[in-house]
Amino acid sequence: MIDVYMWTTSNSRRASVVLEEARLEYIAHPINLRKNEQKSPEHTARNPYQKIPVIVDSDGPGGKPVTVFESGAILLYAAEKSGKLYGRDAADRVEVQKWLMLHVSGSLPILGALRNHPTMRDDAARICKVIDGHLADHRFFAEEFSIADIAFFPRVAGFNQDLFPVLECKNIARWIDEVGARPAIKRGMAQPKV
Repeated sequence: MIDVYMWTTSNSRRASVVLEEARLEYIAHPINLRKNEQKSPEHTARNPYQKIPVIVDSDGPGGKPVTVFESGAILLYAAEKSGKLYGRDAADRVEVQKWLMLHVSGSLPILGALRNHPTMRDDAARICKVIDGHLADHRFFAEEFSIADIAFFPRVAGFNQDLFPVLECKNIARWIDEVGARPAIKRGMAQPKV
């Protein structure tokens, strides 16, 4: 069983979505950021950086418990553990990896920073143009639905269009509709129950 420590954030929902899509059993534990619960001694023991999400898998590698923090690391862990969501073959895995890294280092920080740094609109436009162009010729970021899609979806699913009109990018909008209709996505996005 996997315990997920999370809140109602896009980073957290990457964890619950990947566990749903990978069909790994988990229990979601709310960590209320408004009450600074991420700074409690119990949570600090799970993640000394005092951030969410964190997963604790009682049946980790070698049957031993393992703790994983950072949403990108959780995506990779769940894909490895389940044997799903990480490409059909080595070539496809490269596609998953490059789009996953673009999201982790580019699209997610830029779109997330727009609230406090509206001057980043040009950067947001550039990254959305790249993503929209890719999705014009591809259903998903790789050959099939993968952790690269899961990395991006929670950030843009309910994105504030006043910050940047992501939905004006027709291929991203099409992709959001298709990915958002997946049952596992709906279940994962509904976590944690608060």
